[in-house]
Amino acid sequence: MNGAAPVELAQPEAQRRRSPLKRLGCGLALLAWFAFLMTPCALFYLAANGEIRLEHSDIPQPRAHPRLLISLVSEQDDRGLRIESANLAAGAIGENDVCVETAVTFLLWQASEGSQDVRYCDCYQRADDTAPWALTWTSSHACSSLE
Repeated sequence: MNGAAPVELAQPEAQRRRSPLKRLGCGLALLAWFAFLMTPCALFYLAANGEIRLEHSDIPQPRAHPRLLISLVSEQDDRGLRIESANLAAGAIGENDVCVETAVTFLLWQASEGSQDVRYCDCYQRADDTAPWALTWTSSHACSSLE
């Protein structure tokens, strides 16, 4: 040793630190990979219970209008998945009047008929904030087509 200071291999700052965009991309890729790995668990849960249900907390009759419902269809002529989702209609009338639009989509690998997808609209009304909701009318069309 001749007393000289050790030479550090200097790396440019740009090479040592990754850009936020690359970190975001890695995070999204990791999240997608985790979702892919959890798919068998979701399928086992669906097979055991027959449905996967997420409910709303802020609409009337949340059991009748789920945020997301994925259920198995096992009829004699039809086999597949039924996906149902409900949302408040875009032009909500007021605090004591509300319409809920529900969309039902079928992903069938064995079907007896053509497309069976449907959208319908249920409107509710109540006297005041403490009164229960009452169904006022139902339409077999999307809420947006009724305005």
